[in-house]
Amino acid sequence: MSGFLPENPGVLQMDVIAEIRRRHLVEKETISSLAIAFKLSRPTIRNHLKTVETPAYQRQHQPHPMLGSFHQQLHAWLEQEADLPRKQRRTAQRLYECLQVEG
Repeated sequence: MSGFLPENPGVLQMDVIAEIRRRHLVEKETISSLAIAFKLSRPTIRNHLKTVETPAYQRQHQPHPMLGSFHQQLHAWLEQEADLPRKQRRTAQRLYECLQVEG
């Protein structure tokens, strides 16, 4: 009954955290039995029992330090090619090469 996200292994799904809290607070399951059932460590179970609300993190600004002034050019290319068929679009490697030519 692993609740780890496949694209981000180490991050639990929110419904698993809710299930941990429900089983401990409502059904009075012990931390040890929850750790065995969810295949998590006891300190991890304790951490999720301490949380009052679901953790919410949203990045306010996505930095693009490596692209710098080329971000606008790259964005324009991607918008321009969005309507083209997939085979006619530039690949990431090709976009990189075009950016190198630009400077």
